[in-house]
Amino acid sequence: NMYGKCGSIDDARNAFDKIPHRNVVTWTAIVAAYAQNGNGKESLELFRQMQLEGIEPDKIALISILDAC
Repeated sequence: NMYGKCGSIDDARNAFDKIPHRNVVTWTAIVAAYAQNGNGKESLELFRQMQLEGIEPDKIALISILDAC
C-alpha cells in the first residue's frame, strides 16, 4: 500500500508478487494501488483474479474497485 500511495506501482507489484499467501488485505492493497494511479483496467483485472483465486472481496475491496471505474 505504501508503494502505491507513493506512485511506485512497479515496486508495489513486485512486493505483491513476493507474498506467498495472499488474503483480502493484500489483494485490496494492490487493486487500490493500481486504481489510485490511473490504471483502472489492470485494477479490474486484478480484482477478477482475486475472485478467481477464491478470495471474497470485503467492503474495503469493493470501495477500492470503484476508484478504477
